[in-house]
Amino acid sequence: MADIAHTLPAIVTANDGSTFGFDRPGLQISQFDAGPTRSRDWLGYNLRTYDLDPSLWQSGTTALQEWSAFWHHIGGGSEAGYIVEPVSETHRDLVCGGIADGTQTTFPIPVVAPTAVTMFVDGAPYFSGSYAVHSSSNLLTDARASCLYSAGWLDTNCTAATATGVSLDGLSCIQVTPDGGGAPKVEPSTGTSGATAGESYTAVAGVLPRVTDNYRVSIFWYTAAGAYLSTTNGSYTSCAAGSWTTLSVSGTAPATAEKLSIGVYREDLGVEFFFVDCLALIPGDYTRWHLPSQSPGLIEFATAPAAGARITATATGKRVSRCRFEPGSSWRVTGAGHAASRSIRAVEDIEV
Repeated sequence: MADIAHTLPAIVTANDGSTFGFDRPGLQISQFDAGPTRSRDWLGYNLRTYDLDPSLWQSGTTALQEWSAFWHHIGGGSEAGYIVEPVSETHRDLVCGGIADGTQTTFPIPVVAPTAVTMFVDGAPYFSGSYAVHSSSNLLTDARASCLYSAGWLDTNCTAATATGVSLDGLSCIQVTPDGGGAPKVEPSTGTSGATAGESYTAVAGVLPRVTDNYRVSIFWYTAAGAYLSTTNGSYTSCAAGSWTTLSVSGTAPATAEKLSIGVYREDLGVEFFFVDCLALIPGDYTRWHLPSQSPGLIEFATAPAAGARITATATGKRVSRCRFEPGSSWRVTGAGHAASRSIRAVEDIEV
């Protein structure tokens, strides 16, 4: 199943005086007469650290709601979340996802729209002609990916409307109300740009049923003029009532395909409503959902790296760090209609 990447909201900016740097974990110190001596450094990577002072929020904005929702989605800090740094620079020894399993070809480069990319497999430089760099891990727009608007949906045997206060990420999702005339299907937009014939893509969607039922996600392929070509369907999966389930399917763009779109189906023909959120169209076989404006780039290898390999990179841009946060959050009222959060702390979390 796909994972959801919850990122500190972009509208929650950090004030002057916030800091980010790095720490070298796993350092064991032995005390000698001449002073402390480093005896072992078992991890071998510099981890990013953050001490942020979020900006002031005014009444009537969604910033406080976004902040509160972020903490709700990551369980108050019990789950990893993401931070996008405000400053662009050249980053070295970027850890790209978890350890290779021998089948995965696509890994995240933890930089927004990375440039000047050099890849390494177990520390050895990798031949540039053996991989492709994708600037984003979600080809949709923010509004479509986060199901922010109900307008413009292609709804078959159902109606789609925005539902606030219910979401897999963010503040809202789409409520789908079937009409009983057939299997309900929703599609955010026909002809999302970005498909290249012969390339592989992965579609991701989250569903929250009112009653347990079977759902699937599909990829629709189109020509440059928007003419329909074919569909790649995922398998129907049982999704439990009352909990979010993320579904995914991968497919190869057919000849003449230059556009693609995503659809979500329910197998049952009944009229029980359900919710849809966190849509993604991703180059390669990467399955983690990111909001497009905050998404890392991707490295797609022509051949999957060997099982057990660690993928790293050098790249330029704003870093996207997967972090463990200090548990919980609080904010104080600083004046009528104004509030501000206390400083939060986070440390980058390397995946294994």
